[in-house]
Order: sequence, then structure tokens, then C-alpha cells
Amino acid sequence: MAKNPKASARLRPIIHAYLLDLAKVGAYGKGKAGVMRHFIEAGIIAALQGQVIPRRDVRDFGESLEDEDEEN
Repeated sequence: MAKNPKASARLRPIIHAYLLDLAKVGAYGKGKAGVMRHFIEAGIIAALQGQVIPRRDVRDFGESLEDEDEEN
């Protein structure tokens, strides 16, 4: 399985508060990182479906389709 590189983002304090609120709800992820991951992945899926960006192959990134199935 490929190593996941770390990403960072600078967010306004109010956004951090909203992320914590959503994490407390629990439906969007556990903790701020999980909530951010949920919405980033949802945005990418929407962009792929709208053909805004081209689809990529996970194998080009050292992953396999089985790795993707294990995460879901």
C-alpha cells in the first residue's frame, strides 16, 4: 500500500469550530481530519462525475483496487 503524504491547510478559526461541530455529530468523520477528508473526497467525486477533472488510476500511485475496497 502506498504511503499517504501529509497535507496541511490554513483555515480560519470559525472553520475549525465548524469542523469540531461536525465531528461531534459523527456522521461526517471522527475528529477534524476525518470531517475534512469526508468533504474533500465528496468534492472530488462530484468533480469526477461532472467531468471537471479526469479520472486517475490508483495503480499509478502504488495502490490496488483491493486497498480501496478495504477502506470502504
